[in-house]
Amino acid sequence: MQDDTIHEGDPGFEDFIEEEMARLGHRAQQRGICVDCLTDRFITEMVANLVRSGVPASDVLGVVVDGLALAEEEDPEDHCGRGRRVH
Repeated sequence: MQDDTIHEGDPGFEDFIEEEMARLGHRAQQRGICVDCLTDRFITEMVANLVRSGVPASDVLGVVVDGLALAEEEDPEDHCGRGRRVH
């Protein structure tokens, strides 16, 4: 599937991501899986899948840097300024 659209700022996309992440965390907790372990595994799987699909390491590292910058933002509810998704 080719996806050339950048979804940043699309309210439907942002709502979808927020809802799905909340559901995933809730389902993990229902099964006795801590959110920290889920997050570690999720990050590892995402990085591995990006690399396997041919995304250059520099782009993967760029996503990591964007995530670190997002974590340092003063208002965690403010989704503006997120880096573009790697396509």
